[in-house]
Amino acid sequence: MLVELLEVSRQDAKDETGQCRGAYVRLAWLRDIYRSKCDARQWTVGARAYLLNLVGCTLFVNKSATHISVVFLNAFCDLSQSGSY
Repeated sequence: MLVELLEVSRQDAKDETGQCRGAYVRLAWLRDIYRSKCDARQWTVGARAYLLNLVGCTLFVNKSATHISVVFLNAFCDLSQSGSY
């Protein structure tokens, strides 16, 4: 999902999930993705990164307070449908 929806390389996705020891990404990594995608004017991908950060920090917070589960990214495949949530 990270490769497809956030348009990161397979190696970057593998390194990040390996460092987090599972299907998680760090908040700092996600913010870096958001900034780089906005700088590149990739608004849809930037919006997905922002929304994943928002959902992970507010609705589905875990005990780590620094990791966000990647499974929530699936909700933002089609951003036109996200408004109906």
